[in-house]
Amino acid sequence: MILNNARSSRSRDTRREIDEFALDADAHLDRIQRQLNQGKFKFHPARGIPIPKKDGKSVRPIVVAPIETRIVQRAVHDVLLTVPRIKALSSNPFSFGGVQKSQGETLAAVPAAIEAVLKSIGEGATFVIRSDISAFFTKIPKPTVIQMVADAVDDAEFVRIFQQAIAVELENLAALGIHAADFPLEDIGVAQGSSLSPLLGNLLLHEFDEQMNSGECRTIRYIDDFLILAHDPTTAERWFSRASQLLSKHGLKTAKDKTFRGLIQKGFEFLGIEIGNGRITPSKASRSKLLEKVRDALNITGQELREQATGQISDSSFTMIRTLLEVSGIVNGWGHHYSFCNEKHVFSQLDGKLDEMLREYFRKYSAARKLADSKGARRLLGVPLLEELASRPFDWPKLGANGKA
Repeated sequence: MILNNARSSRSRDTRREIDEFALDADAHLDRIQRQLNQGKFKFHPARGIPIPKKDGKSVRPIVVAPIETRIVQRAVHDVLLTVPRIKALSSNPFSFGGVQKSQGETLAAVPAAIEAVLKSIGEGATFVIRSDISAFFTKIPKPTVIQMVADAVDDAEFVRIFQQAIAVELENLAALGIHAADFPLEDIGVAQGSSLSPLLGNLLLHEFDEQMNSGECRTIRYIDDFLILAHDPTTAERWFSRASQLLSKHGLKTAKDKTFRGLIQKGFEFLGIEIGNGRITPSKASRSKLLEKVRDALNITGQELREQATGQISDSSFTMIRTLLEVSGIVNGWGHHYSFCNEKHVFSQLDGKLDEMLREYFRKYSAARKLADSKGARRLLGVPLLEELASRPFDWPKLGANGKA
């Protein structure tokens, strides 16, 4: 899963790192396992990436750890899910996201959540309150979740590794400037971007999930987004107050600017899905994001393609094979993610826009291909030239007058 995620990353540095690791993956994994067994594994500093939010004021503090750290974090995650107590605390029939074992299961979490919403509507819910837990990951108290793990796992060495795995140390802290304070460097907060963080969120909110589904309404939660469905506004508001009380126990609160109230028949949005009046369709923002990602993947200038064809630059990001594989992965993942939506014409419209982008890309590619010789054509396509790969030939030994080297 880590390999697939890294190779589909939009970051060239991340893709390069995983490609280098994969060249001798077995040896690297053996070394990591040996270091863990000997208590010598070191978690190296990560990179902090402040992603601007839509409001233009705040940022999403993403933490990108080195590949070896991500592998160990994922291993710790998977081991925790084998512990009965942890599995019980992190699982709830109305909580989705954060406890997946594979990419396919991750994609299935959103459809499962939407299916639970539709079931509640079918049972008579008419009013909805949708909200978000403000700055969720940066507010999770590390001591609380560490104690929960320590109580469930009778292994001091494992708990030590777990503590190190969720600690955050940044190599570019000084360069982050005013955004350095947004990152979870102390006891409060876990790294957004770590495979462990959603699981820790589920552990922390175990009581929330149970209490919010013990009465006359239904609460569906997906990590930090939750939806209260009730038969009437009064009941929904009463349980929303209850949600605020439960969250405040851990220093958490709802985001007022992201809270929505309304009649179900008039429609609402949840997890990037527009639901209402028989419609289940990807939201406008979700559709725009798909087109933006594909546009970015295809955003190669004719000049860059010509330079690739003539050997002036050598970057696999500019080859047709790499580009189309990236686009295919984006479209395939998005299509599977929203495969349960019921408005076919929305997908047809998107296909038309994607076709336009691909035609423009092929026009640029064709123009560069006409200027290229046979070697340049191979570079553009992305199939290596054997003569360029044969770059480290051995020297034949030189013989002296006596016939010996």
